[in-house]
Amino acid sequence: MRKILKPILATFSFMSLFVLLANPMLAQDTKPLSLKEISTVFAYDKNAPLDIQDAGTETRGDVVIRDITFSSPGTEQPISAYLVAPAASGTDYAGVLYVHWYEPKAATSNRTQFVDEAVKMAEKGTVSLLVSTLWSDPKWFNVRKQDGDYQDAVNQVIALRRALDVLLAQPGVNPKRIAYVGHDFGAMYGSVMAAAENRVQSYVLIAGTPRFYDWFVFNNALAGDALTAYQVKIGSIDPMAMISTVKGAGFFFQFGEDDGYVPRETAVEFYMAAPEPKRIATYTSGHDMEHDIIQMDRMAWLTERLSLK
Repeated sequence: MRKILKPILATFSFMSLFVLLANPMLAQDTKPLSLKEISTVFAYDKNAPLDIQDAGTETRGDVVIRDITFSSPGTEQPISAYLVAPAASGTDYAGVLYVHWYEPKAATSNRTQFVDEAVKMAEKGTVSLLVSTLWSDPKWFNVRKQDGDYQDAVNQVIALRRALDVLLAQPGVNPKRIAYVGHDFGAMYGSVMAAAENRVQSYVLIAGTPRFYDWFVFNNALAGDALTAYQVKIGSIDPMAMISTVKGAGFFFQFGEDDGYVPRETAVEFYMAAPEPKRIATYTSGHDMEHDIIQMDRMAWLTERLSLK
């Protein structure tokens, strides 16, 4: 069952309260990047070759799924992606960038997560790009180094911006009809990217948390001053801080009422940080957000925002 979640007065999750109580100086010491800093930190060479390479093709009815790779600064290997588009050529297609969630034991914790949805969207006249990420590797979270989290996050956001370059380079894609859909870390990194981008008009953010710290310290190896410094640095690009700077885009937040990773208060906090226009809905779902009604709501919102048929 779908529910529209109304804003409430409590704006901190239990985990957030724990962080602030354990680190009383954190809230005032953490300073989000300024607009100028955002522009500098997430800058990249937009003229660098995309080097798009084809690895295979699948056809589903009137929709073509291309298995491709492309290059991005800061990544050692080419980025794998699926490009899902109508088989027929067009001149006014909408575009959607899909970014998957992270669940090491789930078969969908990679670029395959939204393929079926992207096919349905292609039938409506949409070209979609579904990308691999840092967390496409099931071992990523446990083998990553916390002292590299900040730069890895920056590189990932740049990779998402490059993915937009790839999407917008496709024949017939209208640059004024672009959306982003992200689940879990996909929602979080998309919120950061939104601060550095003006090419996306619509965002669907699914089951994300507003602070990197909420999840990045699950396997914490830092303590004392080192932990405080880590919190301050990663906090400077927190999703809720970045999303608050966005102008000219609309947001649809989707959360699960039984999500053990994103408490209700945390969901509301994330939603409240976003600018208008925005919408929020909760569902009888856990963190996987796999119920059909969730996809139906998302597609209906995208259909309206992207002026699809």
